[in-house]
Amino acid sequence: MRIERARPYVVKALHAALNPRSIAVVGASRNPNKVGYQVCKELMDWHFKGEIIPVNPRATEILGLKAYPTLRDIPHPVDLVFVAVPAHLVKSIIEDAVAAKATCAVVATSNFKETGRADLQDEITSYCREHKLPLIGPNLVGLGSPYDSFNCGFIPYLPIPGHVGMISQSGANLLAALGTSQKDHYGMSFFVGLGNKADVDFAEFIEYADEDPHTGCIGIYAEGIDSPEAFEASAKKVHKPIVAIKVGRSKIGVKAAFAHTASENADPDKFFDDLFARAGVIRATTWQEFLDMTLALGMMPPAKGENIVMITNGGGAGLLACDHFERIGYPLKELKDISPELREKIRAYMPSFGSPLNPVDISGTADVVSYEGAFMQAMTDSHTDGVLGAICPTAVTDVPGVAQAAVRVVEATKGLNKPFVMICQGGQECQDAIMYLRDHDIPAYPTAEQAVNAMVALRRYGEIAKSKK
Repeated sequence: MRIERARPYVVKALHAALNPRSIAVVGASRNPNKVGYQVCKELMDWHFKGEIIPVNPRATEILGLKAYPTLRDIPHPVDLVFVAVPAHLVKSIIEDAVAAKATCAVVATSNFKETGRADLQDEITSYCREHKLPLIGPNLVGLGSPYDSFNCGFIPYLPIPGHVGMISQSGANLLAALGTSQKDHYGMSFFVGLGNKADVDFAEFIEYADEDPHTGCIGIYAEGIDSPEAFEASAKKVHKPIVAIKVGRSKIGVKAAFAHTASENADPDKFFDDLFARAGVIRATTWQEFLDMTLALGMMPPAKGENIVMITNGGGAGLLACDHFERIGYPLKELKDISPELREKIRAYMPSFGSPLNPVDISGTADVVSYEGAFMQAMTDSHTDGVLGAICPTAVTDVPGVAQAAVRVVEATKGLNKPFVMICQGGQECQDAIMYLRDHDIPAYPTAEQAVNAMVALRRYGEIAKSKK
């Protein structure tokens, strides 16, 4: 159901929903094959620090935890009610949650609007709004945060701690991102599946994320935006970058989106291009681009200008980057046009056959000292707005040493508020370097195109942030 603006009581309740002290699991079960059992087990397995309260009228104990017959029987209010019961029982559970003075409810149950039962979904939503009980869902996979060891839903793993707040209508894509987090060190601050998004809207999660101290970038996967005015108002209001991927561009995709999360996409795709442009939201077109952009924006300050300097030990990576920068409308400038002084200073860190253009090719013989010196000169030059480093492993290249040098340079120049991005093209040693760099809050990628997309996102957000002032 639509909202006109983000509701303050909902935004306030989301702090309790994503940082809960107590969780009541309605539909908790002793059967390991049931969702309610798995929800309780995952909370315990990940060492959730708050209170876990199973609710089941036919059990007094589940997984060693005291169980209550109903929410009304719990002797104190709870922060979060997680509902995993059949759709026809959800209304009565929500009534119990209101009576028990719960702060927020999450409904994992499906079989609502996405299967033609819009009336039941709207009835429950209206009741929640009348009693100011925010409802997340229905038809979702779960939510959580690695900072509180909080994993609530049927989700097999937590992400590593990081800076991306992930708000997704798709449970499958959310699970993919959580897996990517563990495998590729894509850090998250919190995650939530919205499913049908019957009550709590994107706008309210955007405003919550702006207040969350761990979130540096807000990532949104949307299948439908049914409150565009609220979305735009909240996006304009916040002071953190937002990257959105809006699906349903294709004719068959429109139908699939409705069957999946009951998302209606009557508006043409240009409507969303215009909406995001007005709202100051960066739109990603592919899932990989979405992940690459959010990672960089969560870790690095924006680029305040277009003077990006690239330093590499391989001409091929530089050429790929040059072409991609130009392809997406942000061509590199030559070094002489950025800073003639930098061109001369950087010569000290390359052999005579190196190239002081842009990209700056310090040659395949470059050692750690050469890289560190070149990085430092580029970062500290008053005319540069950001640095893109690249490494390919020649027989003499110390890949771990260069990664460590990059970390030292970024730490030493943090006060300059310039972004630094790395490309590490190669085998296992480069994959290990990418993980090391990401663990030290430096966005690093295995291909030139991914790194360029990241740097361009940092530049685009620099433009957006300037327009908001």
